[in-house]
Amino acid sequence: MNLNFIVPDINMTFGELKFLGLNRERYAYVDGKRTDTLESRIYNLGSSVQGGQIEVTIPAYVDLKEFDFFKDVELKNPKIMASARANGNFANVNWTVEAEDLVLKGTGSSPANKTVTPGTSDKK
Repeated sequence: MNLNFIVPDINMTFGELKFLGLNRERYAYVDGKRTDTLESRIYNLGSSVQGGQIEVTIPAYVDLKEFDFFKDVELKNPKIMASARANGNFANVNWTVEAEDLVLKGTGSSPANKTVTPGTSDKK
């Protein structure tokens, strides 16, 4: 059995999340050279349970988030992944948080990213 990622209990793992801003953008590399293809954006969030700042990776297809500083935010479908690098008799573990989207708390979804599946309607 392979453990690919962990789906956390959002409230117990992160608590209240505050938007701290864009940290950096990650671009694709081909043959060791950077391309202009955006892979993802990494945002800084403040976590009440973790007691500090966490980094969250959001895919490139999601629009740039420009929320006001320290606004309450929510993660959509977060996953936690671990990778390890051997260092002699020890290993360094790097924990990564990825999510499908980052939205203002209480909005449910990002209006700019709302999609309607063909053959369905969003009318009630």
